[in-house]
Amino acid sequence: MCGRLLITMCYSIVVRIDPQLLENPDADIRYVLPDLLAERSSGIITDDGYDYMGETPLLMLYLQVSDLQLALACILDIVQHVRVLGNNLEQAVVVAIKNDNDYEVVYPLNFTGSFMVV
Repeated sequence: MCGRLLITMCYSIVVRIDPQLLENPDADIRYVLPDLLAERSSGIITDDGYDYMGETPLLMLYLQVSDLQLALACILDIVQHVRVLGNNLEQAVVVAIKNDNDYEVVYPLNFTGSFMVV
């Protein structure tokens, strides 16, 4: 495709994990979960790093995705149906889409409060 500019939309998704709600709060989840998501999504989801926030601290996994709907379906399927390092992620995870400087929480549906903690 010489001479053509290929533009691919990328979206940012953040998966927030509360280690206090994990049965096995293994720090390796910061590597294992993004790798699992990349594998299961056939590369639609890629790892974009991690950070810890708040006093707890909460683990923030940053992901880049090329297809938002397929990526969300994959993430939610794993969160709801796959044990990762011996953990059921359903109660410990909050998933949000980054829009400019704000976050739109998409899981759980009944989430209240602030997604980002200081």
